[in-house]
Amino acid sequence: MYAFLKDMSGMPNPNEQAKCWMNEVRELSYDIDDSVDEFMIRVEQESSSKPQGFRGFIDRCLSLLTTIKAHHQITRKFRGLKRLAEEVSERRKRYRIDDTISKQQDTTIDPRMLALYTETARLVGIDGPRDELIQLMMGEDDQLKVISIVGFGGLGKTTLASEIFHKLEGQYQCQSFVPVSQKPNLWNVLRKVLFQVGYAAPENTNMEIWDVDELISTLHKFLTGKRFFIVIDDIWDATAWSTIRCALPENKNGSRVIATTRIEAVAAACCSNDYEYVYKMKALDTVDSRRLFFKRIFGSEDTCPPYLEEVSTGILKRCGGMPLAIITLSSHLATRRNKLDRELWEHTLNSLGCNLELNPTLEGMRQILSLSYTNLPHCLKACVLYLGMYPEDHEISKTDLVRQWVAQGFISKAGGQDAEDIAVDYFNEIVNRSIIQPAHTDSNNDVLSCRVHDMMLDLIIHKCREENFVTASDDIQDISGTRSTVRRLSLYLNGVTDSKSLGTIQLSHVRALTRFGTSTYIPPLGEFKHLRVLNLELRVGVAQMTVDLTGLCYLFQLRYLKIMIFGFGYIELPSKISGLQQLETLEIDVGKVQIPSDVVHLRRLRHLIVSGGFSLPGGIGNMKSIHTLRFRQLCMSLSSADTIKEIGELTNLRDLQLRFNYERRSTGYEAAARQSLDALHSSLGKLLDLRYLDIKHDGCLDDGFSSLSGSGSGSDTPLLLLRRFVTLWGWHSRLPRWIGQLQNLHDLQLAVKEVHGDDIRILAQLASLTNLHVKIQATPRENMVICRAGFPVLKHFEIGCSRMSYLIFEAGAMPRLQMLEVYFNASGWDKHGGAPTGIEHLSGLKEITVRISGRGARESNRRAALSALRNAADAHPGCPTTDIRCFDDMWTDFDDYVMEEAQEPVDLSP
Repeated sequence: MYAFLKDMSGMPNPNEQAKCWMNEVRELSYDIDDSVDEFMIRVEQESSSKPQGFRGFIDRCLSLLTTIKAHHQITRKFRGLKRLAEEVSERRKRYRIDDTISKQQDTTIDPRMLALYTETARLVGIDGPRDELIQLMMGEDDQLKVISIVGFGGLGKTTLASEIFHKLEGQYQCQSFVPVSQKPNLWNVLRKVLFQVGYAAPENTNMEIWDVDELISTLHKFLTGKRFFIVIDDIWDATAWSTIRCALPENKNGSRVIATTRIEAVAAACCSNDYEYVYKMKALDTVDSRRLFFKRIFGSEDTCPPYLEEVSTGILKRCGGMPLAIITLSSHLATRRNKLDRELWEHTLNSLGCNLELNPTLEGMRQILSLSYTNLPHCLKACVLYLGMYPEDHEISKTDLVRQWVAQGFISKAGGQDAEDIAVDYFNEIVNRSIIQPAHTDSNNDVLSCRVHDMMLDLIIHKCREENFVTASDDIQDISGTRSTVRRLSLYLNGVTDSKSLGTIQLSHVRALTRFGTSTYIPPLGEFKHLRVLNLELRVGVAQMTVDLTGLCYLFQLRYLKIMIFGFGYIELPSKISGLQQLETLEIDVGKVQIPSDVVHLRRLRHLIVSGGFSLPGGIGNMKSIHTLRFRQLCMSLSSADTIKEIGELTNLRDLQLRFNYERRSTGYEAAARQSLDALHSSLGKLLDLRYLDIKHDGCLDDGFSSLSGSGSGSDTPLLLLRRFVTLWGWHSRLPRWIGQLQNLHDLQLAVKEVHGDDIRILAQLASLTNLHVKIQATPRENMVICRAGFPVLKHFEIGCSRMSYLIFEAGAMPRLQMLEVYFNASGWDKHGGAPTGIEHLSGLKEITVRISGRGARESNRRAALSALRNAADAHPGCPTTDIRCFDDMWTDFDDYVMEEAQEPVDLSP
C-alpha cells in the first residue's frame, strides 16, 4: 500500500476516481498500522519475566495468541482488515496508472536561497518604493500619520514594510512590527505591540488575565507623548483596524503607522479614506523579474543558456511579475537534477495556466504553488502537509518540527543514519524549494525557525482536506459533526470552551494533537489511544492555569510530548509515566512542574527539556539514550552532587543545559555549592560527544573548568567537539585557557570579570568561530586590540563593556564580520568615554547595533555618547545599517560597577 501511495503521489493530475481510491487505500493503511501498533504494545506489556531478545519476542507473541479472548479479538480484527484490503485491491483492476517515483538526496541549505530573500527585498523594497514611501511618511506634518500598502498576496507588501521598518530603526522611541492575519486574535496582537514598544508591567501584575479593553487603555497611555513607529501587517477587515486604532494616541511627535492589506476598502479605512496615503503595490517589471528568476537558478542573472531564453520568457510572463510566484518556480527548477533540460522547462511552462498573466487571483497563485508541491519527492510531501498543524503567521521551530516528523513516522531511515539528521535534510530541502521561509538563522546560515507564507498555507490546508491529512479549526463547532476519521487534530481556541463541544468526533484514531490559544480546554486524553504527538502551546488567560493531564499515562504510542504555557501555569505529570515506553521527546516549559521520579525509566527518551522543574531526578544516569538534557530552573540545594555526577554516565549526550537559580546564602551553602561544582566538573570530563553546552552556576565557573580539556588525550579529550558554549550567567575571573583548544567551536558566549591582551589572541585563533558574545565586568587594564590576523570566519560580534574606548580594530581585522553589537553605560563619559576605534576597518560590516544605558548618567553624557557612536558608524565606507539608542531604564550587568567607580572587580552574581 505504501509503495502504491508513493507511486501515485507523483501523478501530476490524478482524476477524481483515482483520488477516491487513493483515499481508501490511505485510510485502510492507517487502520492496519494502528492495529499492528496496538498488537505490539500488548506484546511488550507481557510479563517482564519472559526471556528477552528475538526468542523472547516470539514467546510473548505466542503467549498472547494462545490467550483465548485475546486470540479472538486479534484474529477478528485482522480478518476484517484483510477482507477490506481484498475489496480495495479488486478496485485496482479498474485503473491503469503510470508510475512516477522520486528519490531524495541529502541536503544542506542552499546559500543562494538565503541570498534570494535579500535580493527580493532589494528589488521590491529599495528600487523606488521604499524611498517613495519614506518621503511620504517624513512630511513636515508632525501629526500621527497612517500609510496603507495594498496589493495582492505575494506581491511583497510585507517585504516592503519590513525594509522601511529596518531603515528607520532607531529614529523612534518605540517601534513594533506585528502580523494580524485573516482571523485575528486582537488580544495577541495588542499584547505583542505592548511588549515590542518596551512596556514593562508593574511588579506582581499578570497581564495574561487582562481583556482587550485593558490592553488598549494601557497601550494608549504608554504611547502618549512618545514618538512611535508601528507596522500592522496583513490586516483583513476594517473592524479589526478600528480596535487597534483605539490604542494609538493622536500626538504631534511625528509618530507613524504602516498598515498592509490585500483589500482596498480596508486600506482606505486605515487612512481615514485619505487616498493620498494609500500606496498600491506594483508587480516587478521584466528586467527585475528576470534578475530574480535567473539568480535563483544559476546564481547569476547573466548565465542563462540561449536555448532556454524563449521558454524562460514564457514562464516569467505567466508569473505576472509576482515575487512569490517567481521564487517558487525558480526554486522548483533550481532543485531539479536536470535543471538545464529544455524539456523540463517546457513541461513547467505547459503546466501553468494564464491566470496570473491576465489578473492576480487566488486560483492562479495556487496553481503555481501546487506545481511546486506536486513535484516534491514523496518523502517530503507528508512533511509539508504537516505544516497545516500550525496557525497562520506562527513561527515554527525547526527542532520541534523535525522531532514531530520523526515521531509521526515520516522519515525513512537509510544507511544507519540517525532519523533526526535525515529530517534536518528534509527541512533544508523544503527551505531550498521556497515552500517555507526562513524566520531566524544563526551565524552559520542554519535556519532555526521558519514561517509559511499565507498563500502557501492556503494550498497546504486545501491538500490536507483533500487527503484527510490534518483537521484544523479555530472553532470547535465547525468540526463537531465531521464524518471523516480524524487522523491529526489542530485546535486554536480562545476563551471558554464547552467540554462537550467535540460532539461525535471519534478521537481514538488521532495520531497528532496540537492546541494553541488561551482556552484551558484539552480533549480527554484517555480517548487518544493511537496518539503519537501531543503538542500544547497555551497562553494563560487566567491568573494560574493548571493543565489536566488525566489519561496521559495510557497514551502508549506517544513519542513526542511538549507542553508550553506562556504565563504562569502548573502541571503535574502522572506518577506512572514510565509506561510511555515509546516516548522520545519530553519538553515541559511552564511556571512550575513536578517531574515524576520514574521518568528515568523511559528507555527510548532522547530529549528531556524542563523549565520549571527545580531538581534533577535521581537515577538520571540510567537514561542511556538521552541526546539532549536541559533543566533551566534548577535549585542547587535540591540537586544532590551524586545526581549531578550521574550526568557523566550519559555517553550519548550531545546537548547539555543546566541553569541553577540564584539562592540566598545559607548555612552550608558554600560547601554544597563546591560539591555540586566538583560533581559537574567530573561529569563534563566524561562527555566525549558533547556538542552544545550551556551552564549557569552562580559564579566561579572557571576554578575547576581550567583542567577539563586536559583530562584526556587525543580523541578521549572532553569538550573538543563543542560547537556552542554559553556561560553568560556567572562571571569567570578571566578567559579560561582551555577554550583555545576548541577548534570546532562556532558559537561562544561568556562573561568575564577582566580581560587581558592574551585573551583576545586566544579567541582570535578559534578557526571555526562565527559568533562571539563577550561581557566584561571591570574596566580593561589595557587596550583590547583586534589585529589583522585572527577571527577568520567571525560574522557576529557582540560586546558589553564599561569603557568602549579600549576597543580598537586594526586595518583588516575580522574580515568577514557582518554584524557588530555594542552595549555600555554612559556614566562618566566626560572623563573616560569614547567610541571604539577603527570601526571603518571592518570591511564586510552590514549592521551596527548600539545600546547605551543611561542609568546614573548625566544628560550631557548620554547625548555625547550617542553622537560619538553615530559619528563612528557614519565613518564606515560601506554605509552599514545602524540602530543606535540610549535607554534611561536599561540595565547592564556592569552598571553598578560603573556608577560606584569600583577599583576592583565585584561579584555581581545573577
